[in-house]
Amino acid sequence: MLLKITFVLFITLFTATGCVNTNQASSGDDIDKDLIVLAHGLGRSDWAMWKLAQRLEQAGYKVCSLDYATIGESVEAVLKDTTKQIDACIINSSKVHFVGHSLGGLVIRAYLQNANHTLKNVAIGNSVLIGTPNKGSELADHFKNSWLITLGGGISKSLVTGVNSLGNNLGELTVKFGVIAGTKSSSLTNDKFNGVNDGLVSVESTKLANMHDFITINVSHSEMRYNENVAYQTIHFLQKGYFKH
Repeated sequence: MLLKITFVLFITLFTATGCVNTNQASSGDDIDKDLIVLAHGLGRSDWAMWKLAQRLEQAGYKVCSLDYATIGESVEAVLKDTTKQIDACIINSSKVHFVGHSLGGLVIRAYLQNANHTLKNVAIGNSVLIGTPNKGSELADHFKNSWLITLGGGISKSLVTGVNSLGNNLGELTVKFGVIAGTKSSSLTNDKFNGVNDGLVSVESTKLANMHDFITINVSHSEMRYNENVAYQTIHFLQKGYFKH
């Protein structure tokens, strides 16, 4: 019974989704503002990032919040869709920063790795990866043989650890970036991890060798999108290139 409850939690947290598009055309007053490309996680939509987008806008940035399908999609389809959206976002922008939650961080890594031609006339600012399974998720490993994970498509399968992990198959970022990891675990999933985790992703999995700064916050995976301290640290890194420790 507990295993079934845990699996339902995994599916709910990784795939619960909204369907409201919060992207808006930039007004004339936004022309001189730095742009932030904001990427959501698996099974979510741009609506899921509304609170973080609002806080970024209040800090003086333009925000382009991506809205892309993930469930049932292949890795290639997701990256093709998000590349097209990001290319459209950054047109006429002089400086661009990137922020991604969970899978959104992998989307950003993939884009920055492959879009040098698009970015050659744009100044690249700082990037923040929030709760991103850069080395995969042990929880995804636990359910990797489930038919529901198979139904989730290639992008869902790519969240495992090891050689088949999307994160492990991406190159190193060459931009300045920081990583935020959550430490508030769930009693339903904690036994699936070997160390500190946010309920879906371990702290260790979020780390990358060439990250410029790293910080942990006592927040769960899904709460990161709404957490005030996560937003504060994200803005601090975007502005200064380091977190406030």
